[in-house]
Amino acid sequence: MSRPSDAGAAGSAAEGAPKIATGVAERRAALARYGILDTQPEQDFDDAVALAAQLCAAPTALVSLVTEDRQWFKARLGFDEPETGLDRSVCSHTLGLTDVLVIPDLTADDRTRRNPLVTAPAGMRFYAGAPLITPEGVAIGALCVLDTVPRPAGLSPAQVAGLAALARSVMTKFALRRAALARRAEIAALAESELRLRLAVEATGIGTFDYDLTSGVLRWDGRTRALFGVGPDEPVSYEGSFLPRLHPEDRARTDAAVRAALDPEGPGRFDCEYRTIARDGTLLHRLAARGALVREGADTLRFVGTVRDVTAERAAQGALSATEERLRLATRATNDAIWDWDLVTDHVLWNEALEAAYGWAPERVEPTGGWWLARIHPDDRARVEDDIRAVIDGTGDDWRHEYRFRRADGSYAEVFDRGSMVRDARGEPLRMIGAMLDLTERNRVSGQLRAVFEGANVGIVQIDPRTLVALEVNAKLCAIWGAEESDIVGHSVAKWTPPEDAAERDRLHHRLAAGEIMRETLEKRYRRKDGRLIWGRVNLVSQVIGDALLTTAMIEDITEEKRIEARQRALIDLGDRLRDAPDAAAVSGVAAEILGRTLGLSRAGYTVIDTGAGRFRIERDWTDGMAASLAGTHPLDLFAATVARLRRGEVLVVADIAADPGLAPDGGSYAAHAIRAQIKVPLLRRGELVGLLFAHAALPRAWEPAEVGFVREVADRVWAALGRLQAEEQQRVLNRELSHRLKNTLTMAQAIASQTLRNVTDVGSVKEALVARLVALGKAHDILLSGEGDEGAGLEAVLAGALAIHDDGEPDRIRLSGPAIEVGPKAALSLSLMIHELATNAAKYGAFSVPGGRVGVEWTIDGSGPDAVVRMVWSERGGPPVTVPTRKGFGSRLIERGLSGAVGGATQTDYAPDGVVCRITAPLAGLLEKE
Repeated sequence: MSRPSDAGAAGSAAEGAPKIATGVAERRAALARYGILDTQPEQDFDDAVALAAQLCAAPTALVSLVTEDRQWFKARLGFDEPETGLDRSVCSHTLGLTDVLVIPDLTADDRTRRNPLVTAPAGMRFYAGAPLITPEGVAIGALCVLDTVPRPAGLSPAQVAGLAALARSVMTKFALRRAALARRAEIAALAESELRLRLAVEATGIGTFDYDLTSGVLRWDGRTRALFGVGPDEPVSYEGSFLPRLHPEDRARTDAAVRAALDPEGPGRFDCEYRTIARDGTLLHRLAARGALVREGADTLRFVGTVRDVTAERAAQGALSATEERLRLATRATNDAIWDWDLVTDHVLWNEALEAAYGWAPERVEPTGGWWLARIHPDDRARVEDDIRAVIDGTGDDWRHEYRFRRADGSYAEVFDRGSMVRDARGEPLRMIGAMLDLTERNRVSGQLRAVFEGANVGIVQIDPRTLVALEVNAKLCAIWGAEESDIVGHSVAKWTPPEDAAERDRLHHRLAAGEIMRETLEKRYRRKDGRLIWGRVNLVSQVIGDALLTTAMIEDITEEKRIEARQRALIDLGDRLRDAPDAAAVSGVAAEILGRTLGLSRAGYTVIDTGAGRFRIERDWTDGMAASLAGTHPLDLFAATVARLRRGEVLVVADIAADPGLAPDGGSYAAHAIRAQIKVPLLRRGELVGLLFAHAALPRAWEPAEVGFVREVADRVWAALGRLQAEEQQRVLNRELSHRLKNTLTMAQAIASQTLRNVTDVGSVKEALVARLVALGKAHDILLSGEGDEGAGLEAVLAGALAIHDDGEPDRIRLSGPAIEVGPKAALSLSLMIHELATNAAKYGAFSVPGGRVGVEWTIDGSGPDAVVRMVWSERGGPPVTVPTRKGFGSRLIERGLSGAVGGATQTDYAPDGVVCRITAPLAGLLEKE
């Protein structure tokens, strides 16, 4: 293949390749020899460009012939103009090359970037052309394909080889066309020779007759008419002219001889003498008549012969008979190497075609049958000799055979030889005359086309459009349909279309059966031999070949392309529907439906997993109508081995569960739910398995990577949708909690202010107390907000926060001791305010009022379960002597009632002389309660 690496070396001929003549005069002479310029379109060349376009997936293909001032297109596909000037020619750059010229981007190549075909709107961008080179080595043009988009990768090696093969086949068709023109000239020459021969025959006084047995028409030439006394324009017939003009004594005998000659079982010969009479009965001539029956296979077509005046022409009888016989046989012989074998003398006469076709000069070869047999290929010789001897020694009239014949240069030609026997009246062999046709080039072209046919990367089938029977099929289509050649050839192609598409198929077949010439591209479904449905892109071409109408279908498997399109559409649909899903159940239902339908599953869905409770729940799944739904709650132990693998974050892709030893412990559960193949994509949150998306198949299934990727894509979108719903729900909860806490805080602040200002006597001290209590309330909120929102706070943290302002750094000033307890928001606020009041009193009158004073808070849990009780003791040591207060203010009431209203607790304060002791008792459940 030639493809440009730089402007200077682009498309150069290979080193050592034969020199290609590119001169204008040589090219003009070569094109004149072919006689091809400005001729009408021909199907063979149209088929070549169609096949080139299909092979290279190009919209445009041309057979371009380059003259001195233009390029003319013998065949064109996707190009309207029949010719262009050389300024618009790309094919002219192939002249002088032997390989395919590939220009990936015409705009980037110095030779073509300014070509009007390239610079025009929607101009050409890609070119590949195989040079057309005559056997004499003259470049006359190219077979090319073009595209409107560049192809950086050019063509594949197979496409390059196929394009070169098609170019050679085009040149072969040119050669065959030139041979046909030469043959027509030979036929014309033969007709002229026949005319001269007829004139010569008439000059000798011989008459001829031709009796058409099919139509019953009898023809006499002028001489015969004269011998029978019939005018030149008088109609003649066997019963009305021939028999009445015979002498009465010769009439019956001659009629019997004619009928014997016409007998299909007879020798087919007529040799008779008779007398003719005038209308008045007078004797005219004594004639010698000879005739023969002309057969084509088993059919008798004509009875031809001659008549002559025996008296005048007896001496010329032998020469005239031979001339007449050669004339008759010449009409049956082919127009190739003609031979005449005298079997009596073993003398063979060849015509000049023996030298033209095979290099043997007739006058220099030994004129015997032995010379001919010696030049048959050794592997074919015995078979050919036995075959021809069987005809000669038997009763047959015709012989034909294909074999290899050695040329004068030692090479072998593939030939088709046939001959006709000449026997005497007793059936003894006298001569055989025949013709040898060279099939070498035809077989080579046929082989090239067969190689293209078999090697094509698309399925090809030839169909009889009237019966829909497949006539020929290549290996690629057998692979696409998953069938043997014998399953397709000889059978109707209709059986490969699924029944649900029968109406569309039948409409197409009716058009074909009606003889419509078609060139269409369509997409349709097929059902393979294994029952699987596939999609195919079909290029359908029907054409007339001779008297036959043939249809060729080129089929490309686009099943995966269709699957990709379906998955893309499904993901778009999934995104649209997930945006509108109001809850998790709707999300799982939408995902299950789209996943199941797109991949053709038996079941699909989303599972919520609670590993702590040991169960999983499927809110909503999708099934194909055959599989049972798994919606509901189930124990995880049913699929313990599967869960273990999913917990590691592994995407589980199993083609056959029964063949996976790792899932053997779960085999019974899978079998019970008719699951043989599956894909499971886990959802892990902070390392914990919380959910999974599953795809089930009732039969073993080899999952394709694209299918696994689709399931993962659906899973990602499901996770995102669930995360969105969860975030929205959390936001709603936070909004409600914020509102609730704000109301509680305002209520608490109002109560503190109301109680603090009751019975006020000293405004300054009241202000200080109110500020301190509000600060304590704020610190309690800080503790709550530093935790998990509505989850509450640790008991020790609540106590430490309330006492923080009294911790002056003295060792053991404050001691907290007890088990860890997470108290709810309500209990935390009340407890914080209680401890704040106790600490404020201690700072005024007790342990915090003097250096060395100590405060300890200890708590324990008594009992278990719903009856568990928390006991907390506030004790002061090292402070001034304690006196019992004479009245109770808000602080005292807050201490006594702080927990009773909030969690149902009780408080008892003991004013012992050596330090205040406050005992608080509250149910554990109340402290833990979340709002």
